Amino acid sequence: MNFLDIIKELLPYAVSIIASMITYIQAKKKLTQELEIVKTNNKHEIEKLMQQHKINIEDLKEKHRLEMEAKDKDYAHEKEMTELKSKVAINEKSQEVMNGAMSGVVEGLFKDILSGKITPEQINDLSKQFPNQK
Repeated sequence: MNFLDIIKELLPYAVSIIASMITYIQAKKKLTQELEIVKTNNKHEIEKLMQQHKINIEDLKEKHRLEMEAKDKDYAHEKEMTELKSKVAINEKSQEVMNGAMSGVVEGLFKDILSGKITPEQINDLSKQFPNQK
């Protein structure tokens, strides 16, 4: 076997090895490019998600603020209604006490008039001291 026969025999293997290496280099280059594309897409997706979450957080803050305002208004209204109810109840009790006192005074006055403890002259003197106020 001479040198040319050896080269003829080894040449297909050498071509095959070189072709495999070129294919490997091309595949690696393509893989690197695809990885860069995926990284870029992921980066954009992450930024998009972060922006969406930021918007969602701001929406939640606004919603919470509005709910708090509504609750504050409800509390203020409820407080006002309670104060009004208390005032009405106090006024009613005051009126009842006043009516009871006046009733007692008038009842005592009539008893004294009927029993003769108060004379008509004394009634005239009282009416002059306390003129009818309307």
